[in-house]
Amino acid sequence: MSIECNDGRLNIDEIDRQILEILADNPRQPYADIADELAENDIQMSSEGVRRRVTTLFDNMTSFFLPRPEKNSWELVVVTVRTEDGPQPKRDAFEAIAEMNFWFVAYGFGTVDVYAIATAPSNTEINALLAEVRGLETVVEMDHFIETDRAVNISNYLPVN
Repeated sequence: MSIECNDGRLNIDEIDRQILEILADNPRQPYADIADELAENDIQMSSEGVRRRVTTLFDNMTSFFLPRPEKNSWELVVVTVRTEDGPQPKRDAFEAIAEMNFWFVAYGFGTVDVYAIATAPSNTEINALLAEVRGLETVVEMDHFIETDRAVNISNYLPVN
């Protein structure tokens, strides 16, 4: 059963993963229908049991909506930024980009310092957003990617304990 560990982290099991997969296909799926789909995979659970699991999962996650780019009249752009050395330039860039028209902004460590995602109705608006990022004082290098298609495999999304 999905429960929080002593360290406060959520353990995801195969049942949770299947519930998330069902919800990824139809987020308005009634709990009773989810229970029926689970039963098709030899998992017996009441709709109340499904509700408890969904509540626990959602209490420990953020919403992340990924509309398919080919089904919309706007573009999705991913931007990666490398900043000057040091923690403060990275933090400054992160905070500045978070104030821009991006709906997801993250920073951590690796080959890039800041990672951001935005949607825009045209390439003209994307170019304006990219120019705004390039204009930040601490930005040394920036790359971008405009998504045109994607494949999603929810079974690979979360590790199963």
